[in-house]
Amino acid sequence: MHWLLWALAVDMCLALGALLVRKLGFYRRLVHFALCAAFASTAGILSAPIMWACGKRASVNWVVARTFYYTTRVVLGINVEIEGEDILQRARPCVMIGNHQTMLDLIMLGRVFPMQTVILAKKSVSYYPFVGWFMRLADDIFISRGSKQSVSGMFQRASAELRAKQVSVWFFPEGTRGRFADGPDLLPFKVGAFLLAYHAQVPVVPVVVMDFHNLHNSRRFWSTSGTLKIKILEPVSLDGLAEDDLKPVMDRTRESMLVELKRISPPRIVH
Repeated sequence: MHWLLWALAVDMCLALGALLVRKLGFYRRLVHFALCAAFASTAGILSAPIMWACGKRASVNWVVARTFYYTTRVVLGINVEIEGEDILQRARPCVMIGNHQTMLDLIMLGRVFPMQTVILAKKSVSYYPFVGWFMRLADDIFISRGSKQSVSGMFQRASAELRAKQVSVWFFPEGTRGRFADGPDLLPFKVGAFLLAYHAQVPVVPVVVMDFHNLHNSRRFWSTSGTLKIKILEPVSLDGLAEDDLKPVMDRTRESMLVELKRISPPRIVH
């Protein structure tokens, strides 16, 4: 009990200090974010035996996602509004793709992530405390960057799961976080998500989250509460296409996501 009182006292001091020094408020919110992630991951780990018994192993991710979202909504004050959520129900199984901006993308995932969906991530993530533990329990897919054998194995395993288990997969097609000083934008897409959907014979569902600039900017040590808007676009069918046709489809999908990103993003404020 003493450690809890100390933690509350330190948090109160940081809250008071944040009134004078912006950085203190920023780091305080980061600590809260990390604690919410650890709490949600623990919930996922504890739920794993139940999900396994129900034959819903991949839904451990859903437990973590929803726990994290509702916890951060209270602790950080970030609410999520979704347009087109019914599309995910109609299109499953599918390969979902989303724009990648900051670590707060996890809040977006927490709200939008459907049941029976796995995550594709770097192999190094599997070794992270809490996060890596629940991802292993959820049977998520880990790949080694630069390893042709790993990528090939990923496509084989993921496409088999999509077809046999009716499991969807989440992808960030940019491959890394996109940070743009001049306004919302997207990095070039990597073709992996479209190759996976092509081999698994499922559609690609684009998910667009608005520009985070007004809610979170690590370069300016700015983080605040607010509403995060998400738009889910119509599924992109790859039926009847050859593998050589994927790049033009990928480029058109990126362009439609960029148009939507600019539409739902508010004008940037000066921090």
